[in-house]
Amino acid sequence: MARQTWVQDPVTLKLIPKDEYQPRQSAGPFVMGDIQPYKSMITGEMIQGRAQHRAHLREHGCIEVGNEKLTPHKTINPSRDDYRRSVAAVMASKGF
Repeated sequence: MARQTWVQDPVTLKLIPKDEYQPRQSAGPFVMGDIQPYKSMITGEMIQGRAQHRAHLREHGCIEVGNEKLTPHKTINPSRDDYRRSVAAVMASKGF
């Protein structure tokens, strides 16, 4: 018996053989609306839109949590002698 692959339709949740599955076409491009006005936690002024929000954060040196750029930590590869010294120190502390 040959193996068969199935796909679950995201709308009907029915399993359909992969060779018969045809994904639904999207209705059109997704357009994200502007943000709702809010009161700034920094100055207390009302922020009216996305552009003003970005300018306000930039002006006050703030960032949104989750949007910060993370710098990877530099990995340090210890030498063979460093490993030997570490093992010797642990052995000496255990009485060996």
